[in-house]
Amino acid sequence: MLFAINHRLEPHTYQASDMKYSSYSVYYPCHSHFHRPTPDNKGYQLRKVDHDIRRAEVAGAAAKLIANKGLEALTTRALAKELSCSIGVLSHYFSSKEEIVIAAFRWADQRIDLRMQEAIAYESPNIDSFVPVIKAGLPLDEESDLEWRVRLNLHTFALTHKDSLEAERDKNNQFRELMAVMIANMQTSGHVRNDISASDITSIAFDLVNGMAKNLLMCPFEEREAKAEYLFRLIAVLKGPAA
Repeated sequence: MLFAINHRLEPHTYQASDMKYSSYSVYYPCHSHFHRPTPDNKGYQLRKVDHDIRRAEVAGAAAKLIANKGLEALTTRALAKELSCSIGVLSHYFSSKEEIVIAAFRWADQRIDLRMQEAIAYESPNIDSFVPVIKAGLPLDEESDLEWRVRLNLHTFALTHKDSLEAERDKNNQFRELMAVMIANMQTSGHVRNDISASDITSIAFDLVNGMAKNLLMCPFEEREAKAEYLFRLIAVLKGPAA
């Protein structure tokens, strides 16, 4: 099953208070011109890295096609034209169109998740440090707008592709667990009210962010920050006695 291996993933361990969880950092290559790798004598590792770089370039180009023109516009011919290569070259890195589709979705999804993870304050988190995490998960700029357009196409795609649906559920559950740990720690420190469970707060925040992201895509960029403002006022209601 082709999901996480579409990028070179390196495990890291982050610590939130006394609880640990594993995550991944994603290797994103520079936007170099796509070309078919030539044989070299530097060993398997170099060839493997080069192979992963080319796959990531294909995934990135496919994601942009999906975001700008829709999933139906992603054909091997259109993608080969975008990358200035032949269809045969694409088949060297992906065995089917579905693999390319999944790689494109993973490319966008991981970028959103990585940005949210980078926004998490691991030292003395409080409700104010929760706001940047929410903002990082919303399409408030051109980069996140592209990623969310791809992600919404994934939701439709996953409904008719069992493996994709299961992978999306697993990923969502992992991120919910990560967020629940952070909220539970803030409740312990008195920064978040504890009359609502960490699990319920996590579900509310997760569902609100996903719903708001879809609605914000319909709005011009200049209106999005204002549209999202009420969500941050709701977050303020969660403040505990120590906040």
